[in-house]
Amino acid sequence: MPGALAADAFFDDIPIVLTASRMAQSPVDAPVAVTIIDREMINASGFTEIHDLMRLVPGFLVADWAEGSPTVANHGLGDAYDRRIKVMIDGRTVNSPLWGNTNWQDLPLRVDDLERVEVVRGPNGAAYGVNAFQAVINLITRSPSTESGARVISRLGKDGFYDHGFRANGSAESPIDWRLSGSHRRADNFRNYLDDGGDVNPRETIARSVLNFSATAQLSTRDELGLMLGLSDGTSDRGIPGDLEEPLREDDARSNFLHLSWRRSFAVDSELTVQYYHQDERMRASWLNTRYPPLVIPLDMNSDVRRDDLEVQYSATLSPAWRFMVGAGVRREAARAQSMFNTRGTLSGTSSQLFGSVVWSPVERLKLDLGGTLENHHYSGSLFSPRFALNYALTPESALRLSGGVSYRTPSLVESYAEQVVRIGSQIKQLFLRAGDDVQPERVKHIEIGYAAIFREIGVGLDVRAFHKRYTDYIDDQRCFYPRQPWERPLPSGERLCPPAPSGYAPFEYDLRERRGPRSFLIQNAGSFTMTGGEFSVDWHRSGWGRVVLSQAVIDIDAGRDILDPDFETSAPTSITSLLLVKELPDRWRASLGYYRHAVMNWLNDGDRVPEQDRFDLKLARSFGAPGSGSEVAIVAQSLGGRYVDFHEGRYRHEPRLFASLNLSW
Repeated sequence: MPGALAADAFFDDIPIVLTASRMAQSPVDAPVAVTIIDREMINASGFTEIHDLMRLVPGFLVADWAEGSPTVANHGLGDAYDRRIKVMIDGRTVNSPLWGNTNWQDLPLRVDDLERVEVVRGPNGAAYGVNAFQAVINLITRSPSTESGARVISRLGKDGFYDHGFRANGSAESPIDWRLSGSHRRADNFRNYLDDGGDVNPRETIARSVLNFSATAQLSTRDELGLMLGLSDGTSDRGIPGDLEEPLREDDARSNFLHLSWRRSFAVDSELTVQYYHQDERMRASWLNTRYPPLVIPLDMNSDVRRDDLEVQYSATLSPAWRFMVGAGVRREAARAQSMFNTRGTLSGTSSQLFGSVVWSPVERLKLDLGGTLENHHYSGSLFSPRFALNYALTPESALRLSGGVSYRTPSLVESYAEQVVRIGSQIKQLFLRAGDDVQPERVKHIEIGYAAIFREIGVGLDVRAFHKRYTDYIDDQRCFYPRQPWERPLPSGERLCPPAPSGYAPFEYDLRERRGPRSFLIQNAGSFTMTGGEFSVDWHRSGWGRVVLSQAVIDIDAGRDILDPDFETSAPTSITSLLLVKELPDRWRASLGYYRHAVMNWLNDGDRVPEQDRFDLKLARSFGAPGSGSEVAIVAQSLGGRYVDFHEGRYRHEPRLFASLNLSW
């Protein structure tokens, strides 16, 4: 999905989305529910981190935690690794091959690089194959052809927070449109928190440098070449002061990507695109556990992962009644993480897919959309994700939608092959996460009915939907125990017995003295459940007054008897609300208020209960310079209520933030 095409579609008079079916279309005609976070909303929110923008999307939850990347969930099911949401930059997947999650703080671009964000608020395997399971997020960057000049951005706030950046663009006369942007930032996300038991919990301070380059060359009236390069490098200070098991440490993270594209236009609605994408990530995180002297236990979370992806897509309009898209792709993923896989080697796999869709209008008001992706996955084999959608236009800019389909999520490399060990010499002293035998892909059958409309005369956009989803073969980890001695039987309490340990397993003496003995966490298919709910969003805009964007979601999870996690049904709060209020004031001032609320809920696995929560953000800004230049000064206060519970009620309190910003362009 070339950046220039994205920008051209965005600036049309009629709103256009590109992510729903891989073809440009109005949100009213899309076969699935789509939310657009445009540039005005991005600026008004005051958010400096990309993952925070998801708070503006109906049904989405955002959490940070002091021991890893922030996490995003849609309709619950969230834990430390948001591997059920596909995240893309200009149409290319950026989820990490290791866990399947998105390392949000390490993305090689910043909020200031985004033109808009398109979010498909439900499964979309028919368009993007496996892992487009709960939602699809497409981060669409600013096209170099739409900008000129230079810009500096500086944010400076309390507790050592800063975020400084620049953006420079080529001249309009240049045969190549290009943009170079960079930034460096530091933030204290968590300070050490003393819980009710007097225990100190982890902190987190991040520092990141990001560099991003984008260029497009119009070779002819038909052909366009695109290039994007990105790099993120930095550290995270984590750990607990004075703690022997989780001492203070500095984790190093680096990620980069290369995106090449060629687009040939044959007609107004007919084009061929060829894209190659490469990403790699490196994490260096290791420390010594000295809790059990005289033992010194080395812990190693170092990893190197990469993905290479080649894709070809062709779309065309055959007649006013027929439109189609077809494509193919091949993807190779690889990871090396010695302690996670109990090997010094590299694990890798190659997957391929065929995808396509056809839209037919048998009568003027009716559109039928049939789509699907057939994928041969390196671990799970052949999988087919179909979709059927029917849109009936009530007016030229309002329609009813009925859609349904099947989507899959294949196990990540960790879920497929994990054998996480702690070694001392040649002996395996501890076994943590282990992959079970023959883990099957998760599957969801989904159906929804919706209504989308744009009322231009009153400046209102409306999106309403109800959905029902049936999930099977949900993947989770469950605790299991090893006998304390080889001749002992497992305890009669119903605890699960672990599979046989690998050769060289010699547990620590203190583990053998524990009442229940050494333990592991076994990854396996853990059951089925249903999810039912509804959402609405209203976007009202009036020139000279401002804008109001309100969304609400209600969700209910009904877990089957085979789901053993007691917190599973409450992983989705019963209600989620977001409100962005933007008010134009005299003399080029503007105030914006963000309100984000969710009912009591539980983050799963590494997370825990989070009480009912209300968060208020405020931004006061004044623009200056030439109209439309984007120059402004502002004050932003995030979480006006102070520190708040994030991810785990007993462990983490996220820090509020107060900063001033200057955005200067020329």
